[in-house]
Amino acid sequence: MEVKRICQWCGKPFIAQKTTTNYCGPQCSKRGYKHRMKERRMELKENQQLQEVKTKLENQEYFTFAKVAQLMGVTRQYIYKLVKEDKLRASRISTRMSIIRRSDLELMLKSKPYERVMQKDDYDVADYYTAEQIAEKYKVKPKWVWTYTRENNIPKVKIRQFNYYSKKHIDAAFAKYKTDEALSEWYTPEEIEKKYGMTRVAIRSQVYRNNIPSKKENGKVYYSKVHFDLSKTSEQESTAEYYTVQEAMQKCNLSRDSVYGVLQFHEIKREKKGRFVRFLKVDFDHVMGARK
Repeated sequence: MEVKRICQWCGKPFIAQKTTTNYCGPQCSKRGYKHRMKERRMELKENQQLQEVKTKLENQEYFTFAKVAQLMGVTRQYIYKLVKEDKLRASRISTRMSIIRRSDLELMLKSKPYERVMQKDDYDVADYYTAEQIAEKYKVKPKWVWTYTRENNIPKVKIRQFNYYSKKHIDAAFAKYKTDEALSEWYTPEEIEKKYGMTRVAIRSQVYRNNIPSKKENGKVYYSKVHFDLSKTSEQESTAEYYTVQEAMQKCNLSRDSVYGVLQFHEIKREKKGRFVRFLKVDFDHVMGARK
């Protein structure tokens, strides 16, 4: 019997041979087993630590907020919240010390019996994507979806052991990859590196400064060829109108101090472009008597 299932580790759909199969292959099965064992070890360690704390505090009548938090297995901030809401009584004995009596802690636990709260499903499944839907729409790997949604804090809900991700937040997160459908030619980062001799950092900076359209397919980023070439051409045309200090030194056979002296004495306007200081060729040539 073949059953269509979703792998509980990578989220990839697969055909299971048994109804008890939860993973698409041995690799995911091993990783899932290691993850479960790690959680069990952590839970056992926490229970052991809690038991040790309870044993030490068994005959103690007064506790600090931190000790009560350890005894109950909650955070200290939660104990402060209980005291602030008058659910737990505490006594302040100095400006920096407050204590809680054991009897007050037991009284709070006795006066607040457990009442089951039935949660209502106030969400519509139509407002959520599955990992497969995200992968198909935005052309990414299903396994990558889990990491991306966690790093970007995408809201999700769990229905029948499967995760569903908010459409609104997913679409907003991927909005930066939307491009004009008329664009047909794209560069990969490797092609830009080879053609223009740019590093990956320089490429990202160029794209950001010039608002160059980009897209992401199958985990790879592509940049609009026409927009990138245009941005580089504009920079080259702009650079052709200016001297850098090094270019002026070579052209006029001057030292660095002499070039800066000429700029300062004749009050030639200069600007800094990246790591270089540059100034208009026409102004410098006019001063040096090198008109063309």
